[in-house]
Amino acid sequence: MKNIKNANLKGKRAILRVDFNVPMEKAKILDDSRIKEALPTIEYLLEKGASIIIVSHLGRPEGKKVSALSLRSVAKKLEKILGKKVDFVPEVIGAKSRAKAGKLKPGQILMLENLRFTPYEELGDKEFAKKIANLGNIFVQEAFSNAHRTHASMLAITKFLPSYAGLHFEEEYSELSKILKDPKKPFVYVAGGKKVGTKIGILKGIIEKADIVLLGGGIANTFLVADGYEIGKSFYEEEYVTDSEDVIRDAYDKGVEILFPSDVVVAKNVSDGARTEEKDIQQVDDGDIIVDIGPKTISKYAQPIKFAGTVFWNGPVGIAENQKFSNGTKALANLIGGDDRVSVVGGGDTIAALENLKIKKDGFTYISTSGGAMMEFISGAKMPVIDALK
Repeated sequence: MKNIKNANLKGKRAILRVDFNVPMEKAKILDDSRIKEALPTIEYLLEKGASIIIVSHLGRPEGKKVSALSLRSVAKKLEKILGKKVDFVPEVIGAKSRAKAGKLKPGQILMLENLRFTPYEELGDKEFAKKIANLGNIFVQEAFSNAHRTHASMLAITKFLPSYAGLHFEEEYSELSKILKDPKKPFVYVAGGKKVGTKIGILKGIIEKADIVLLGGGIANTFLVADGYEIGKSFYEEEYVTDSEDVIRDAYDKGVEILFPSDVVVAKNVSDGARTEEKDIQQVDDGDIIVDIGPKTISKYAQPIKFAGTVFWNGPVGIAENQKFSNGTKALANLIGGDDRVSVVGGGDTIAALENLKIKKDGFTYISTSGGAMMEFISGAKMPVIDALK
């Protein structure tokens, strides 16, 4: 893979695609991990005499300008962390961005507005990509966490500029490739998080590689419904129940074990003051909301984790942002980290949960901020964004 250490950077204007899709609340950044991950690449580009035009997305504005999803506050945060001025322009393409990009001198940084304020980004529009490319003369890809998406600034732009992997992008690719090349067996995959819709295709690929799959969170709820269980008022995705049934059948045919929660923690609402109760999965009432996995499930999941050679984990197994509903996620984190097994944790929500629960990260073999991209990669799905850099 071509990386920036193979490039002549002196005097170049580098279009740097990052993933600064950070969690925010009222313009306040709650976790700056993804910003900090890009720092080595930013510092390397500046050190070698380049100027930088940073492009990123934030949230899901669906092609419209949403002030709460502006990257202006992210630019200010980067400026504070770097201790160096980061100029911001409130557009992606236009007269202002062209003028500011054209005046950049080596060592200067410009950040453009949220790429998703136009529909052309997610459509992978080539003309939109070309207009971004015209602002610089090389392209640096640092957004591994978005590498499963063929958006304009991820793939189409590589047709118009010499393109290189950033330092963190290459690290993610190299580390995950090394682990997947010859994974230690048994291979256990822990799938949590809220929605199965974005992960169902990936799960179909993962059962080709994994020996055991452990389910939690909203994903588990959809699979529980597919397996005939009642889950009360708990969140699930009705439109993916049939797909979940297919995954269960495919796993059985391939000899892959899929484990569901056998007991859960339920509440009548998800407020801080909610009263919780532990119930066997068969005892969930109509008014119950599943908020976490129960102690029996934790014990059941502990066995395959204990004897695993490799564990990949993506997604909390309860509503972990609420301390009352985080016991299952905390227990699994402590089980997965440490010992001699290879343990990989991925996804922004998972990392945020580790932060909130004050779990030490040094017990894991590798921590990736990539969620969907990591899952796509380990499932063996084709990733054109990676291929474009080879």
